[in-house]
Amino acid sequence: MSTTQHATVEIQPEKYELYVEADREIYKRLGQSPGPEFLMSLMLENEDDPSDLADIYLHTILTSVGA
Repeated sequence: MSTTQHATVEIQPEKYELYVEADREIYKRLGQSPGPEFLMSLMLENEDDPSDLADIYLHTILTSVGA
C-alpha cells in the first residue's frame, strides 16, 4: 500500500499559467485532461512551453499503453 505525501508550495503566476495552458492543450487533443494540479505533480517545472509539457504528458500516456 503506497502513501501520498502532501506539500504546500508557492508557484509564480506565470508558472501556474504554463500548467493551465498545458492542461488546455491536453483537453484539445484528448477531450479530457488531468488538471493543472496533476501536471504540477509531475514536477516538470523546468519546461517553459505549454505545448512541450502537454507533449511530455501525452507521450507518457501513449508509452504506458503501448501505442
